Amino acid sequence: MKTQSFAIILGFGLVLRASSGAAEIPAPTKLLLDELRKAMLARPVGSITSIATSGSIEIAGLPGRVQEWDDVRAARFRTAIDAGAMSGSNGWDGKNAWSQDYAGLTTIDRGTFGRMAAIDQSYLANLRYLRPDAGGATVVYGGERSDNGLRYDVLAVTPPDGTEIDLWLDPRTHLIERETAAIGIVSQTTVLSNYRRVEGVTYPFATTVQTSTGNSLSLHLSALRINGEVSDRIRVPQSDVHDFTISGGESTTVPFELINNHVYLDDVMLDGHGPYRFVLDSGGDYIVTPQVAASLGSKTAGALRLQGVGDATEGAAFAHIGQLTVGNAVIHNQYTLVLPIATSFGVAEGLHIDGMVGYQFLARFLTTIEYANAKITLSLPPGAPPASTGAAVIPFSIDGSIPRIDVVVDGVPASAEVDTGNRAGLELSSPFIATHPALAALAKTQPGVVGFGVGGPAFARLGRVPTLQIGPYSIANSVASFSSQSNGALADPFNPVNIGGAIWRRFDVTFDYARQQLVLTKNEGFAAPFSYDRSGLFLIDAGGAHTVLSVFPGTPAAAAGLAKGDVVIAVNGAPASNDSLAALRALLSGPTGTVVRLRIRGPGGRERESTLTLSDYV
Repeated sequence: MKTQSFAIILGFGLVLRASSGAAEIPAPTKLLLDELRKAMLARPVGSITSIATSGSIEIAGLPGRVQEWDDVRAARFRTAIDAGAMSGSNGWDGKNAWSQDYAGLTTIDRGTFGRMAAIDQSYLANLRYLRPDAGGATVVYGGERSDNGLRYDVLAVTPPDGTEIDLWLDPRTHLIERETAAIGIVSQTTVLSNYRRVEGVTYPFATTVQTSTGNSLSLHLSALRINGEVSDRIRVPQSDVHDFTISGGESTTVPFELINNHVYLDDVMLDGHGPYRFVLDSGGDYIVTPQVAASLGSKTAGALRLQGVGDATEGAAFAHIGQLTVGNAVIHNQYTLVLPIATSFGVAEGLHIDGMVGYQFLARFLTTIEYANAKITLSLPPGAPPASTGAAVIPFSIDGSIPRIDVVVDGVPASAEVDTGNRAGLELSSPFIATHPALAALAKTQPGVVGFGVGGPAFARLGRVPTLQIGPYSIANSVASFSSQSNGALADPFNPVNIGGAIWRRFDVTFDYARQQLVLTKNEGFAAPFSYDRSGLFLIDAGGAHTVLSVFPGTPAAAAGLAKGDVVIAVNGAPASNDSLAALRALLSGPTGTVVRLRIRGPGGRERESTLTLSDYV
């Protein structure tokens, strides 16, 4: 269940495509660069060793202060923000993209997005385009463009190992009026204004950023300093997190419910209130519902648009929690997203959900999920990973805030997100299968809804993958979804594979963030056949009613005439309200040949009987 991280809009660099190096700059393009250089500099560019700025910022609707330090000679930077939930810092040290959150948790981002975004931001912030060789970038004249009756000359600039950024030059001033780029499926426009001359440099003192997902940022500088000492500011900070404890010992073990392949913690306490039911999602953030925030008396602030697996984005705010308790584990002073789960990803779960814990929670502990025994053990780091017979250590890297491992999908090497919040097993993104037609040929159905998360339903075809290799473990004949999304996480070109609960439930899984590794031990369910909905239905909870959202063509449900909008009012003669949606879904995932009698109410209110004989259509 992938959601957009709090920190995703901290970086200003953006990604479109990689460049293999600089090319000779054509004469017309060189003329525009010369004019830009003259407009911005009243001193040699080589005389600028560093830039330091400070000012005010509004980011995700939260006001605050911002500082940035740029090492011009080494093309490094660090940005620090003090703005509530969006507080923290991020940077590029010449080798690593990194971020540190409000609590002092430092993350080295090994993902393609994070790395390339940091390289691009460093290129722009350190004025590399003003150097005689344009900082080694490939620069192409992008022609004239118009907006609101004004004409611009556009230079397409691709930094070394970076991505294309379009610089829109005002022909009257020869200064950059805006920068446009895209990262994966999300585009961004940065508008620069209020240029001022300081120490021989003409610099924009006002910046606004708008993304295609609806997030925004505005920045107003109050000070700029050239050639100050910045080396100490640029270093990657060590993690400095002291907000968690385990009372009475070094570890705590708590039970959980495994529903829809999701891990549910039923006894989470917030500021002494509860217990609350939270889903444990290694691909997510802290989330609470508006009702929970209100019950705690937590004031909400800010406005962030989240993008997940669906086509749409969803709005969220922020709240502060003084204390979060799971078993004997306690974390203090955390910010959380506030999201109406019941109308978001919760509609597909069919049970009450109060919130979510994700990366920020897991990164503080050594966490072992025993799926077969339905219990979780949280230990203080560094701790010792389980030494179970046959355990395998799988290194992972962090992509944004999500663990990513190397896998082999039917002979094709790929990187995969480790996502306990995904109920499915193996999900292949639309760009990945587009470049691997032999994998695409494994899909057996027409597109239909296969999941529901932030942003709405996710569409894919279903099929089986003969082998999925995770370290030494070979998983045979897994049910897989072959995404047909053009938006959302499964349309991201940097996100080839997502592995969810239907795979992880076959193991004891230890998340060891201190060593950046998973420890996997097969459990008794490792070789169990894969279950899936053998009716062809995708059901949601719409106002308490078990409602059909999608029907796969050529399935028992399609043969029975079920359609989107139908409501299940009785199952095998008993009112559907007697059982949860999760229970009905489990029934429809039963063995082939199982007969299920449904009473259906159509969109017009007419009731009818439908009989399904479950079958293996995948």
